[in-house]
Amino acid sequence: MVVSEKRKEYLRAYRAANKERLKEAKKAYYEANKEKLKEANKAYQEANKEKIKKTKKAYQEANKEKIKEKKKAYQEANKERLKEAKKAYYEANKEKIKEANKAYYEANKEKMKEYQRAYREANKEKLKEFER
Repeated sequence: MVVSEKRKEYLRAYRAANKERLKEAKKAYYEANKEKLKEANKAYQEANKEKIKKTKKAYQEANKEKIKEKKKAYQEANKERLKEAKKAYYEANKEKIKEANKAYYEANKEKMKEYQRAYREANKEKLKEFER
């Protein structure tokens, strides 16, 4: 179906003139069909996982700096709230976190020892203050 330029222009003008009315109609339709739309969206996402993943990845690559700035701004604006949430999460999951850390350390002992050696080598002067 080919839509003529004249028809496109008419639709643009119509949408601009009836913006509020169309917005209300769309909102009413969504409210009336909320469950049906959620199910359809879920089914679409399930059927097109790979396509969605590729699109999301492409968007993130193209807007890396923009996303980074937004994230930084959010973190600055919500510093206290995020700090409290992190603390609450740690308190609620302390044992689970300790177990995961211990398991990671056990699985990567050599890697962890190498990190320690590298840190000690890089911070010799700093560590001399703490020697007995």
